[in-house]
Amino acid sequence: MGGVPESTPRAKTVRGATQNARRATVPMPSPRILLADRDAAVRNRIKPILRGLRAELSETDSGEHLEAILRQQGPFDLVITSAQLPTQSELQVLARCRADGVRTPFIVITSVHQMLLRVFVSDAEGTVLSSRMVDGDNLATLAENLIENGDGPASGRGG
Repeated sequence: MGGVPESTPRAKTVRGATQNARRATVPMPSPRILLADRDAAVRNRIKPILRGLRAELSETDSGEHLEAILRQQGPFDLVITSAQLPTQSELQVLARCRADGVRTPFIVITSVHQMLLRVFVSDAEGTVLSSRMVDGDNLATLAENLIENGDGPASGRGG
C-alpha cells in the first residue's frame, strides 16, 4: 500500500510523460534560410519576421551570389528572394537549381507595398503556388510551413 500500483493508468501516464519529456529535450537542428535581396534595408525588414523561426540565416545581394551560396553552402531549408536581383534573376537561379535537382522551397518577393509583400512560392516539388499578398505574420507562417513540410536535404528527409 505504499505507492501507486504499476498497472494503474496514472502510473502509465507518468511514465509516458517522462518518455515524452526526454524526447522533447533532443535538440532539433535550426532551419537554414537563405535571404537574397539587393537592398539591405529590405533584408533588414524581413530578418525580424524570421527571428521566431530560430533559423540559421545567410544573406546575399545578387542572383549570382544566391546561386553560388546555394551550391557551395547548401543545403538550405528555404530561400526567400527578391524578384529583382541584379546579375541573374531569381527565376533564372530557380530554374537552374530545379534542373539540377535542388528541392529547396523558394518564396519570391515580387513587390513591397507598405507593410505587405506580394510573393509567389515554389515548394520542394517545384510546384509554383499562387501569388498572394502577405504581412509579416503570414510570411513567417508561410516560411514555417514550407520548412516543416519540405523534404529537402537540410530537413534530413531527402534531397
